Amino acid sequence: MNGVLGNFARLSHFNYDQNGKDWNVNTGRQQSPVALTTAKAVKSTASELIFINYNKALSRPLKLTNNGHTLKMSIPCAEDCSQPAVCGCKLKSIYKAVQLHFHWGSPEKKGSEHSINCTRYDAELHIIHQNIAYALKENALCSWDGFVVLAIMVNIVECPTLKPRVLNEVFNKSRFVRNFNKTSTIEGTFSLSDILAGVKCTEFFTYKGLQVKSSSQMDAVIALYILGSLTAPPCAEVVNWYVFPKPVEVLKTNLQNLWLLADDRGKPLRNNYRLLQSLNNRTVYYRTENAT
Repeated sequence: MNGVLGNFARLSHFNYDQNGKDWNVNTGRQQSPVALTTAKAVKSTASELIFINYNKALSRPLKLTNNGHTLKMSIPCAEDCSQPAVCGCKLKSIYKAVQLHFHWGSPEKKGSEHSINCTRYDAELHIIHQNIAYALKENALCSWDGFVVLAIMVNIVECPTLKPRVLNEVFNKSRFVRNFNKTSTIEGTFSLSDILAGVKCTEFFTYKGLQVKSSSQMDAVIALYILGSLTAPPCAEVVNWYVFPKPVEVLKTNLQNLWLLADDRGKPLRNNYRLLQSLNNRTVYYRTENAT
């Protein structure tokens, strides 16, 4: 995930010149992104993700911002004041949608963060959800179950099977936020379900490992499921990742608008992805459409 969480944390300056190799972050062994392979994954029998209020129109105005690291949009509540959220699939809480942003490449390179079956895609969309158990974003950033991120691959094709109306609108609007700290308003009404148009939401990868910690309040040990991390500073290991393998198809004329954005130095904002991280002792799970 990108840093990028806006006001979630006060981040030091960083860039993508070396795709994360030069970031001064104190990382652990549960970092993201990672390489995902269907053949090596454990078949998951988890239930489907449940999308709450995803079909409801979001309240306006909807604003896109170039924050120097990515193109992002804060997710407001729906027009009826309900909050889009996800739960289910063995999650122990409800996670409210708070923000979305993109990672992309350049004319020469693919820009997705995760790879799937040794393939990287032209871009990757992240929809960030915060655990409602934590009232403050800062508290969620310090908690292993703080966030859920849905990762959607985006692929350039000559003739998209299904034209994603909202994504195309977002990419076209990015022409008006080419410079750092610029903001533009998206016209019209849409829901988060419109963002997921063409995504097979019943089929996804997730990954996790078991970490044992001693409790400061008792002599017992607490076992925590550590899943993954933010993909930009501070790279905190607080993310439950759900990565959908079926890409959304877009035209090059739409996606290439992202290649024109500039970072906070005025340099081209391209290839804003972190390099793949070691899986270490985590297990990759793959849920198929017909899982029970």
